[in-house]
Amino acid sequence: MPSTRPSGTGPITLVAGSARLDAAGGVGPWADVCRGQGLQAKMITLEEAFTPAHRGVFVVVLAADESDAAVYQLADRAQESLHPGVVLVPPELRRIGAMLAAEGMVVLPWDAEPAQIAWSVRALSARQATVQRLRDELKISQLSVNGAYGEMARLQEEMQTAASIQRAHMPRKMPDLNGVEVGVVYRPATYVSGDIYDIAQLDEHRSAFFIADAVGHGVPAALMTMIIACGLHKLDGVGADARVVPPAEALFRLNNAMTEHTGGSSRFATAVYGVFDARSGEVTLAGAGHPPPIIVRQGGKSIDRIEPEGPLLGVFAGADFGQTTVKLDPGDLMILFSDGFEVAFPKDGSEGDDFKRPTLTYLHKLSHAGDGGVPLAEAVAGIERELDGASGSLHQPDDITALFVAPTGAAVEAS
Repeated sequence: MPSTRPSGTGPITLVAGSARLDAAGGVGPWADVCRGQGLQAKMITLEEAFTPAHRGVFVVVLAADESDAAVYQLADRAQESLHPGVVLVPPELRRIGAMLAAEGMVVLPWDAEPAQIAWSVRALSARQATVQRLRDELKISQLSVNGAYGEMARLQEEMQTAASIQRAHMPRKMPDLNGVEVGVVYRPATYVSGDIYDIAQLDEHRSAFFIADAVGHGVPAALMTMIIACGLHKLDGVGADARVVPPAEALFRLNNAMTEHTGGSSRFATAVYGVFDARSGEVTLAGAGHPPPIIVRQGGKSIDRIEPEGPLLGVFAGADFGQTTVKLDPGDLMILFSDGFEVAFPKDGSEGDDFKRPTLTYLHKLSHAGDGGVPLAEAVAGIERELDGASGSLHQPDDITALFVAPTGAAVEAS
């Protein structure tokens, strides 16, 4: 018959108990049991169990009338310290024993076989090195996670600052324009946008409307919009002697500025620039590879697509841009928009990559916005509702921007 007595020098065993055990002989009998099984037993108080002052495997002996508060404090210290321990409970504390076992502690009855106690102590001692290693690794992981959270918070703050800077290059509110009303839909896909727009009163009669879309998304595209915003010259000179730069010339100069700044990189952009003259009701448009603006004629009588010819911005230095002039009558609505609208309304049932495929639904949505002769603000709100209701609107794949230009037919003479 093999011996049931564990062999070899055992770990230091700290046998803990309270004064409530005095009637049962204190912790001495259990310390003797441990020594009899080859363990080096040392007696301590219950309050000292699972504290940093002692190292080893704790054998805690609970008295039959041990207070709940003392037991709960013991359990808290055990969980916090991760020290190994065996808790011996009398029959009266069977419920408390079940609670401690649920917390991951080894719970044995008072009258457990000495060999069972010894084997439990040795097993806990043997695994403690692994527990300590895992605890150290967890601490390192927590430090890494905290560092990652800190880095993410810093990046989020930087992106919010970048978004604020970008918005500073666009109108904070709609300017008061002579003879024309303007509405805007602007929805970046992320913190910052590859789309940019501008609206300005050039002189007492003429207003300018500009929309551009830098290739790509996120920070690189947003930085490109800064170059675009700084490179667009709408006026030469200041005051009464200022000259309104024609749209084709403005894009020509902007393109040269971009090709100079991009230094031969593959960064480019599309754009449409228009100048509206309230005296004649005519708008002159120049384009650079951008989706053609549409004009919804007086309550939806017809839909015109205006396609000014011009290459992409930032590709060929010295490239020429064409321009075209069209008449806008009261009740007409001109819409300039970015290509984000092409993927804003996916087909029903689209999944995966199909979700990002362009559709022509946007043409119907945009043209329908102005075909009822409704006020401009209502037309813009209608498009906003359509975008909100589209599939995937919470995770739009591209930046979305549109300018709605409606002539009022009431040009105000400068005083």
